[in-house]
Amino acid sequence: MAAYTSFLLLAFASCVLSEGGVFFNPCYKSDIKCLSNATETFLEKTCNGYPNTEIKAIDPLVIPELKVVVDESMGLVFDFKNINIVGLKNQQISDFKMDTDKKSVVLKTKAILNIVADLKIEFTKQNKVFNGPYIAKATALGSSQYGYSFTKKDDKEYFVVGSEENACEIIGEPDVEIGEELQKALLNDADAKAMKPDYEANKVALRKKTLCHIVEAAYVTVIHNIRAVAKLFPKEAFFLDI
Repeated sequence: MAAYTSFLLLAFASCVLSEGGVFFNPCYKSDIKCLSNATETFLEKTCNGYPNTEIKAIDPLVIPELKVVVDESMGLVFDFKNINIVGLKNQQISDFKMDTDKKSVVLKTKAILNIVADLKIEFTKQNKVFNGPYIAKATALGSSQYGYSFTKKDDKEYFVVGSEENACEIIGEPDVEIGEELQKALLNDADAKAMKPDYEANKVALRKKTLCHIVEAAYVTVIHNIRAVAKLFPKEAFFLDI
């Protein structure tokens, strides 16, 4: 989730891009308040993507498709299409740790996310499929861990962001709804009725698991944008003490 959004376009940077030009607000790597304030402004200005750069839109962020094995023992699979996520531009840094010896970063953000998608519920053991809309609201903690190195261009050093490992935690019980017709179809299906007690016993955990898959997928774009912004400016533009 993770990912995911929330989720942060500016893990290495505290810069603001605006229609009037480029503004830099370098921070000390341990100054969470400075990083958070600059990030919030940056996200607001670039949430729809930014022209002539590799920075992609994140609010709304659209994931074309994602398949989640909700419970293997039940044979329950959710196949999502056209996932639309709103809220990543309002994510806040909850933790940021940079190890300059190991050249590694741990980034954690918090965001309230609203998610809408087309859902195909698959009962793989019974070879059955049910379709309908999916709507969810959740508070997500997204975590990403990645390494970095430097490259030199025009006698200046730039960050190169390595591959990431994303993780997610959903705080509290998420609000999840499915379409009325989909609900009716499941209520009237014998296999769904038989599966319901097991699902209800673990409903909250299964919903959190499903949402974390979505959040972690969203974080792929978040980290992509970190790489994109790191290419634009030398390291001195981002941090005062590196």
